Amino acid sequence: MTEEFRVLYLTADPTPEPELPDGPGSGLAVETLGSVDALDERLRDGAADCVVVGEDGDRASWEGLAAVHDTHVDRVPFVHVTTDSDRDASDVVGDGVLHTLSEDQPVPFRELAAYVSTSGDVTDTANRFAVFAHHAQDGVVTVDTDGHVTETNPATRNIFGFEDGELVGKHLSTLLPEDGGDRGLLPPFGSDDDASRQWQPVRYTAADADGNEVPVLVTFGRFETAAGTHYTGVIRDVSQRERLESELESHLERVTDAFFALDSEFRFRYVNERAAELIGVDADSVIGDLVWDRFPAAVDSRFQDRYEHAMETQRPVSFEEYFPPLSTWFSVQAYPSETGLSVYFRDVTERKERERALERQRDELEGLAQLNRVLQSVNETLVNAANRTMVERTVCDQLVDSSLFAAAWLGRVDSRRDTVELATSAGPNEFEPAATVPVSEAVAHPAGEAAASQSVERVRDLSALDASSPWVRAALDCGFASVAAVPVTYKGSQYGVVTVFATKPDAFTDGVVEALSQLRSVVGLAINATERRAALIADGTVQLELIIRDPSNPMFQAVAEHGVTAELEGATALDDHTFVEYFTITGSPGETLFDTIRSFDLVEGLSVLDSGGEEALVTMTVVDPPISTLLAEHGGTVREIVVDDGSAELVAELPKSASIRSLVDSFEAMFESVDLRAKRERKRPERRVSEFRSTLEEQLTDRQHEALSAALRGGYFEWPRENDAEEIAATLGISSPTFHEHLRAAQQKLFTDLLDVAPSDREPDRPASDRS
Repeated sequence: MTEEFRVLYLTADPTPEPELPDGPGSGLAVETLGSVDALDERLRDGAADCVVVGEDGDRASWEGLAAVHDTHVDRVPFVHVTTDSDRDASDVVGDGVLHTLSEDQPVPFRELAAYVSTSGDVTDTANRFAVFAHHAQDGVVTVDTDGHVTETNPATRNIFGFEDGELVGKHLSTLLPEDGGDRGLLPPFGSDDDASRQWQPVRYTAADADGNEVPVLVTFGRFETAAGTHYTGVIRDVSQRERLESELESHLERVTDAFFALDSEFRFRYVNERAAELIGVDADSVIGDLVWDRFPAAVDSRFQDRYEHAMETQRPVSFEEYFPPLSTWFSVQAYPSETGLSVYFRDVTERKERERALERQRDELEGLAQLNRVLQSVNETLVNAANRTMVERTVCDQLVDSSLFAAAWLGRVDSRRDTVELATSAGPNEFEPAATVPVSEAVAHPAGEAAASQSVERVRDLSALDASSPWVRAALDCGFASVAAVPVTYKGSQYGVVTVFATKPDAFTDGVVEALSQLRSVVGLAINATERRAALIADGTVQLELIIRDPSNPMFQAVAEHGVTAELEGATALDDHTFVEYFTITGSPGETLFDTIRSFDLVEGLSVLDSGGEEALVTMTVVDPPISTLLAEHGGTVREIVVDDGSAELVAELPKSASIRSLVDSFEAMFESVDLRAKRERKRPERRVSEFRSTLEEQLTDRQHEALSAALRGGYFEWPRENDAEEIAATLGISSPTFHEHLRAAQQKLFTDLLDVAPSDREPDRPASDRS
């Protein structure tokens, strides 16, 4: 005798696995087939106790089923299932058994097997009955449309004490009294015989042969055959479970955790309300089910490992584990006994999420603190960087040496070609960044996007990008998971892009991006400073002549409207943003013009130093004057500016290392049109220190030299001053005003010669003692 009741399931869609029965009373094996030929082959092998045929597919595909049915029906029963309520038994092969399901209801294999096992008009009852009854622990009862019992199984006798055949012919109410519970789900279901009412479990109070009450769980289904309609039901004795509940009641009343009890085979014996809520089961219907069948995702998980370990060692276990199907973290305590396992558990998802959030926050804060230390170190190192190449190399090396990032590369922006060109990189040997990246927000490369958008760009997860892109493939091959690109700029000038890689996804959080954005100005300032330094010590410079036109420029417009010409005589920077500029304005300038200039947003003040009718010398304090500021950012200076009739003729001097194209592009972005008229190299005259010193000694009087030396040695130029003017004057035996006069005269001669700038008109120098 086979140990399982074997079902062959013929369906038009054999791909999904059938919902297999489980728990006491099953003992079933279900095999899914997709063709009549496969069914015939398996039946000839003697591999079935029952055939279930799905009737909702393309019936034409079941060609030949009638012949297979006629060949095997004397040995194996056929049951047909459908969701079409208009079908009847005469529509199926051989006027077979037809069972109607509701929409989306899974095929109830266990109940169909129970029906076949107890239905004598299907085929060889005794043989099939013995197979299934060997495993059945539940009572199985079949009744006709009047509610009279036609078949029962041996378990019905064992549970309720009736003799064999004693219930046959009697009304179902003999076993299930009218007042035993809700009869709405007991046969007959009613005139509509709604298929959705089938196989719905109901708690009922049955009566045994002696009239004693027996708590049961009952479920019935309807079947149609050529002989008519009848109902088969499964009746499960739940008295043991309810006794267990009663015994545990005093204890469980004090239990606030979720709790379930398993027997020694890991079948559910009891589930409290909180547990049913947390794991999403019905506390009654789950009784008797294997926990691994109910929760297949727990197989081979830590849950199974710990439960089995507890039963094997008979020692309690406690653990915390995440269960993906329920998206829940559980804290579990399991207590074994010889008869089973008592499991107490709580949902600790909120706590775990808080802990993880705190851990992420702590890691991020530690990372940010380390990153800020790295950035501070970068900043300190860049102060002493000798040239731009050293700046670029220092940035990449220190970022990678910090262990926060796996690799970094810095590219220079080529505005002529609209590309980012690789300058230097740091990282693993196999790391080879792209040599050229287009500057565009449309390209899927953060460096090109950052250069175009002038903002930090990041990719949180590189694996989400198209791996066919060469740079993405190369990054993934190096083990990188995320990337950020920071544009390097200073005062509107764009110098390049720093691109940084990390091995963790989402490593570039908002906090990290905010910290990295400091590189924008820190590196930009360092590069700008090295270029200015290079300009100061360079043997030669580049001189440019440009014509700038822009009738909408306020200064150009004012000069044109008043018919004057403005020529720059000189400029002095008060700080990084404010300049004092000296202009000679010719063409009868008047107060109207001066008031117009004073009204400009950039002009903080205008003073007329000298006015002689056709010509006036004025000084203007200007915040971020566009031409002077832009040239300064490129390491250059203004040599000449003549503004006339809506345009300006500019002569500028820049270091040879400056990008002329970048400068012109910046001017073109600022003014309507820019015309580069000339570009020539200019060699600075060499002058030795000894020559400079000799010249000064010739120009300074003894008193001036004495005052300058005393001020320097006495700490007059320190901050705070070590000695004031009166104290130093006293050491020289002169008054404070006389000391000031000698010192100013010496300073003027020193800076005039050093800066090669002609002083303003003044009285010839003479000793202070000669002055009144």
